[in-house]
Amino acid sequence: MEAYKHLYGPVPSRRLGWSLGIDLVPHKVCTYNCIYCQIGKTTNQTLIRDEYVSVDEVLKEIKNFLKTEKVPIDYLSLGGSGEPTLHSKIGTIIEGIKSMTSIPVAVLTNGALLYQEEVRRDLLKADVLLPSMDAVSPEVFEKMNRPYPNFSVERMIEGLVQMRKVFRGKIWLEILFLKGINDSPEELHRMREVIERIQPDLVHLNTAVRPPSESWAIPLNLREMEQIQTFFGEKAIIIAEFDRQPLPAAEREIREEILRILKRRPLSLIDLSKGMNLSQDKLENQLALLLQEGKIHLRSFEGSVFYEIGKEVQNS
Repeated sequence: MEAYKHLYGPVPSRRLGWSLGIDLVPHKVCTYNCIYCQIGKTTNQTLIRDEYVSVDEVLKEIKNFLKTEKVPIDYLSLGGSGEPTLHSKIGTIIEGIKSMTSIPVAVLTNGALLYQEEVRRDLLKADVLLPSMDAVSPEVFEKMNRPYPNFSVERMIEGLVQMRKVFRGKIWLEILFLKGINDSPEELHRMREVIERIQPDLVHLNTAVRPPSESWAIPLNLREMEQIQTFFGEKAIIIAEFDRQPLPAAEREIREEILRILKRRPLSLIDLSKGMNLSQDKLENQLALLLQEGKIHLRSFEGSVFYEIGKEVQNS
């Protein structure tokens, strides 16, 4: 498989099936610095929209991928290493994608910039919008998402409400829960009231399943998640683990592929095996070498072991 600068995958997504990821901003350019982020702390926190990466380059890579890579894709997903709506021409990119394929376009966003009319307009041609809303109280919002200074939770909520009024595609609202942070009865009641205002098609309930940026970000257990699901009602779904058949194997350099994938997020051996369609035994040999060379390292989280890219590789 050809190496791409702005594309990654297709990767198995718990919500989108086989998803071809499209990065529209450099690594960790974001409006938030969430305590649970699986790709680390934000290095460039901003509200300023800009053409962070070339529109022509992105569309050229997508066109080339669709033409040459014969793999199944369920969604083309704008998301990745930062907040995609910070790209000032995301609307142009969506239009360009829609002109070359019928594969649906999904946008994974933290929703912070939806209060801006131009951002809402840019997203109108997407098929699915997957915004997050992890808190509705100012103090919980500050602790959980650590937004850009003086950015209010009320502004974020109002943006979601206004987006629902104009967006004709599906809105799947994600809420990620952490123990003792945003799971209090008071916060849950406030969330349910705000969900009624937003009127999403579905509410995806999540918790930390990979190592978070802060070690004190503790996930909820299944029983606690099921209680929240019952409280939120029929639109609420606990995000299930991906269980589709592996993608057909393509000829690739295993070591480079491992590093490329781990640059996006930490993964377990099982995750890597599924995503690369390689046996765990075959992967373990290459992982051992990469560990020995210091290019990756191990990280334990909730009883599971994850492989994580080394900082010098991440910055290369």
